[in-house]
Amino acid sequence: MPLSSNCNQRSMEQNDYEKADTLCANILKNEGDRLIDQKEWLNKYKGLYSKFNIQPGKLPAIANCNFKGIRYENIATFHKIYKNTLDDFTIVDTWKQVDAIAHFFEELNLSMLVECLKQDYYNNLDYTDFIYQLAVAFTEMEFRGNLKTRTISCTCKQCCRQQYFFIGETDGSYFDLTFVLEKEKVIDIYECEESKCMVPEEINLEKRIWIDPNKTPF
Repeated sequence: MPLSSNCNQRSMEQNDYEKADTLCANILKNEGDRLIDQKEWLNKYKGLYSKFNIQPGKLPAIANCNFKGIRYENIATFHKIYKNTLDDFTIVDTWKQVDAIAHFFEELNLSMLVECLKQDYYNNLDYTDFIYQLAVAFTEMEFRGNLKTRTISCTCKQCCRQQYFFIGETDGSYFDLTFVLEKEKVIDIYECEESKCMVPEEINLEKRIWIDPNKTPF
């Protein structure tokens, strides 16, 4: 979802910044609107983002949020959220699906996993229940002090499928997930309960977080 940079912005006055900062404050208060339909949200506020976006050439985008020594924080925050959301959709559009899904698991980014996961069932749960349980599991991971995870992936010797350990950056809590691929598409994600699956030595089995609460540690 490319977005042109706006290098030749019209000259703006303080009143323009004040009005835009108020608008951005209202947008930020209604964060749920973005999560309901992120693509629609991007399209709706594309003009506002472009108006305060500075991106000459291939340099990183920065917010035009300062005027005569005043920094407009709501503009800056809106710009950051918009850019991050835009970058996330670039990942969805340009990366292999399996790599994008693994990335968003690392980031504990549930809203973008919703954009990637299109099957009716995962982990023997229907889609809605799986997303709900995933939200609960992510909340538990964050409660334990982990805002991101790192990945160890390997091929399980038991089932010959790709196994992913998403390990909390702070306390070592982890998810153990197996991805089922068909024609380079992820058609299932499940938690293996077989003790024969390979577990890296650094993993503390007592810190596993289960997505399906009905499953028990082996």
